[in-house]
Amino acid sequence: MTLAVLICALAVCAASMLALNGIVDEAERLQSLAVLAANEARTADAKTLLLELAELWESKSGMLEMLSAHEAVHDVSATLAEAQICLECEDHDDFLRTMSTARAGLEHLKDEEALRLSNLY
Repeated sequence: MTLAVLICALAVCAASMLALNGIVDEAERLQSLAVLAANEARTADAKTLLLELAELWESKSGMLEMLSAHEAVHDVSATLAEAQICLECEDHDDFLRTMSTARAGLEHLKDEEALRLSNLY
């Protein structure tokens, strides 16, 4: 019986991690494309990609908050909003800084929710 409960718990943890990783991987992909577009002076493309990223993050934030810490999800949301402002103001350096911070937040989410023994305690 104990083994069955352990297996079920691990299955739930693995499913949660896979769901979170799928969302974060897509967010990282869009983040990378937006930075690349900005570096290539394709501001319109960067704005479109950043908007797509923000919409993805907003639509999945409820699920993400169930799977991870609310603060981590909120921090990424706030950083994406700041990046949008920087892009609108054509402040390339601050845009890159905030996108780097967003990337770090995304990586932190994946790391915090990874299925490893230290995260199960």
